[in-house]
Amino acid sequence: MRKGLSICIVIGATTALSGCMDAPVMSKLSEVRPVAFMRDQMAATPAVDAGASQLAAANTDTGSDIISGLIARRSVLDAGSPYDQLASTLLETSSGVAQAELRAAKMRSVSRDKNWLPTIGPSISLTSLGEFAAGLLINQVLYDNGKKKAEREFAAADVEVAAVALAQDENDRVHSGLELLVVAAEAREKSVMATSGLGRMREFNRVVSERVRGGLSSLADERVVHSKISEMEHEAATHREARDSAIDELGAMMSGHSVPELTEPRGIKLSSSSLESLDVVRARAEAKRAAAEARVERASLLPALSATGVLGNNGSASLDYEGSGLGLGTRAEMDASKAREEASLALVGRAQETAARQRSRLESSLEALQRKERDAADLVQQSRSNYRLFQDQFEAGKKTVMDVLNVYEQMIRDELKHIDVKYDIVQTQLEAARLAGTLANGVEI
Repeated sequence: MRKGLSICIVIGATTALSGCMDAPVMSKLSEVRPVAFMRDQMAATPAVDAGASQLAAANTDTGSDIISGLIARRSVLDAGSPYDQLASTLLETSSGVAQAELRAAKMRSVSRDKNWLPTIGPSISLTSLGEFAAGLLINQVLYDNGKKKAEREFAAADVEVAAVALAQDENDRVHSGLELLVVAAEAREKSVMATSGLGRMREFNRVVSERVRGGLSSLADERVVHSKISEMEHEAATHREARDSAIDELGAMMSGHSVPELTEPRGIKLSSSSLESLDVVRARAEAKRAAAEARVERASLLPALSATGVLGNNGSASLDYEGSGLGLGTRAEMDASKAREEASLALVGRAQETAARQRSRLESSLEALQRKERDAADLVQQSRSNYRLFQDQFEAGKKTVMDVLNVYEQMIRDELKHIDVKYDIVQTQLEAARLAGTLANGVEI
């Protein structure tokens, strides 16, 4: 009779204190079927499909605004281009470290999502008569100042932070690969240009050597030509080595997949200025997580009430007070927790300012490079015209072979500078796309 009365006391106290809890939680508690319910919930937890989009798998049933925004991001790379082919391969061959961290965060969130349920476990004790008493211990938190809810919010925000980290990791990986592809294409084009110039210079060397043997030119001219040829040979070899090194490094990243070849510097579109950079999105997610953590800290400083019952031969029931207790420093600790929460929100504003500065700097740099590229292209055309003019005058006997050689060498140098600027533009565009997180489609991450 006394055992039944104790259980009734716990049930009555739970009902009386139901106003202290969220209505959704109480409605869920009314449906609790202790062991069977927990078993059903564990069986109903969906497994993550390894082939599915990790961001889509990490999204909650109600949908996270941050994760949904990441999934909705579209790549600025032209479909079917060497850039797009390389990006797809790099996403497929990713090491999976960030994906594993995201899955772990998701599982922690699933676990925290059920923290409103009562905890159930064995209760074993040794009586004063030397006998064991075993039972089933059930504990239900009745009022915790919102701590359980804050823990669920913290776990959900932790998933969002991990999702942004995954998006950043994949975009950084694609950027590194594309950067190597561009470096290889630039080195190849420079190597072709230097090799072409080298062939023409060797022809000049043959002419000068004939003139030296005929007494029309001095040995000094021949030494100058040999020096210019050595410089051009060194430059061609340097560019070939740079191309081979970039291709080898890119091949290591692609785990045996074929490396696409970029034959010309394709331009990359810039994302909309209204699209937040991934750094800002991450700061926003981290601010949400820090705010939830601060609420957990504040709730832990305040008293909490729970009901405990033991089902068995020696069943019992009780109402338990939990908490660290209130002291003279409790208010200061709560104020410090609020200050940390405000500081995390302030970091979002700093991230927005930094992102705006980076975008402005890249846009200004891009405009300057595009203007420089137009000037370099004009200079190349002038150099070619000068070379043709000097060549005609040489054939007419008005210019020496050394005059023509110097003009030709300058033309090659101008061509190489023009190549530099063309690929600097692509690298700047890639950096802007990396910061915006638009080097990969969100649905493919």
